[in-house]
Formats: sequence, structure tokens, C-alpha cells
Amino acid sequence: MTIGAFGEMEEQKGRRGATENSVSKFETYFKNASDMAALAGEEIRIPRLCGRQTTRCNIQTTDPIEWYRITIFLPFIDHLISELKLRFNEKLSEVMPLEGLIPTHIDKYDESNIIKAAMIYSEDWSGQKLDIQSEISIWKKKWHNIQTMKPDTVIETLKHCDEFFPIIKTLLHLLATIPVTTASAERSFSSLRRLKNYLRSTMGQERLNGLAILNIHKNIPINIDEVINIFSRSSRRIKTEDWSI
Repeated sequence: MTIGAFGEMEEQKGRRGATENSVSKFETYFKNASDMAALAGEEIRIPRLCGRQTTRCNIQTTDPIEWYRITIFLPFIDHLISELKLRFNEKLSEVMPLEGLIPTHIDKYDESNIIKAAMIYSEDWSGQKLDIQSEISIWKKKWHNIQTMKPDTVIETLKHCDEFFPIIKTLLHLLATIPVTTASAERSFSSLRRLKNYLRSTMGQERLNGLAILNIHKNIPINIDEVINIFSRSSRRIKTEDWSI
């Protein structure tokens, strides 16, 4: 699932520039939405706007297609890409060449990139760099000689990976368990009920995040001396005035 989602993210990132400037693309989406609205007896039109708006961008257009493209479509694409980048960071992209161990993707990555990704988990498998090089070389030759249907997922590949490839089997297990996200967001709801009360209704987002982290991960011990050192090294936010002038 992680591999498929990562591939979708890369595709969406590449599609962003082409989609945002392609009016014809959005016109197709808009026509489909208009047809659905017509079935319900509705017509898509620009909502009523104030003469002057101070809290949002006031698009100067009378065309519903242009208005919804600028105010809805493009911001949604930007939000989608930013959320994908948040979940699939650079650390995850460093280990994604392990996807090349899956037979259907075996020629997608260079062997050097696969080895580099495997060395990130060198503490999880016993052996030297030469061992993983030999295994990958034999593994590729094995699947190049097979003309029948090949496994296209990590789970299916594990079923065809025997003890003759111990390092590859370990790497496939690691690849299959790479998480896309965590349940921290679910745990935050119960914490917010205790933190975001009427006494703290005006606190900023940064402070709320800090208090939530302290509450959710309260089992982690805090080094008070280290916190004091970090605070002392940070720049002071207080503004001082020279009253002698």
C-alpha cells in the first residue's frame, strides 16, 4: 500500500504543473459536475460576493468555470500535494528503491540504488555489502529467466522468496511494514478535550501543539537541563526600549 501511494504521489507532483495551466482538463471536470447538478435541477453559478472582501481572495471574473478553477480546484490540488509530501518525506524516498526487489519492478531501479537503500537497514541483516550485491544479482537473474506471471506486491514476493535469499527476505519484510501514517492524530482528540478548554481558548497554534505533544507522549522523560540550554540559546522575543533618550 505504501509503495502504491508513493507512486501516486510522484505522479500527482508531476501532474500539478500540467493540470493547473490546462483549462481543458478542468473544463472536463466542470462539465461532469454541471451534468450531475442538472440532474438535481440545479445550475452551477458563482456565489454571491461582497464588493470588498478582506479575509479571502476576491476573484475578478464572471465566468463560473474560471472562478471555481481558481478558488476550488487549484487550492485543492496544492493541499493534496502538500499532505502527500508530509506523509512521504525524504527519508521514505531514500528506501523506496527497495521496490526494485519486487519482480515486476526489478528493472525500475539501478542495482546501486537498491544496495544504497538496503544499507540503511544494515543493522537488521547480518552480512557485508558484498553479500547483498551477490543476492540482488542472483535474484534479478532468477526473475529475468521466468516468463510466467510475476509477483507485483511485496506480500506476493515474500511467498516466492526462500531461505536462499536471507537478506532480501528481511528487506521485503521491512518494506512491507513501512507505515504511511500513524494513529497520533486519533490520540490527539482525547488530549484536546483536556487542553482546549475555556481557560485556554485564546492560545496560539504553536503552544497548543506543544502542550498536546507533552500530553500524548508523557511517558517520554524530559531532560530539564537540556530544555534550559535550548531556551538560553534561542533569541529573545522581548522588545527592549532605550528610555534614556
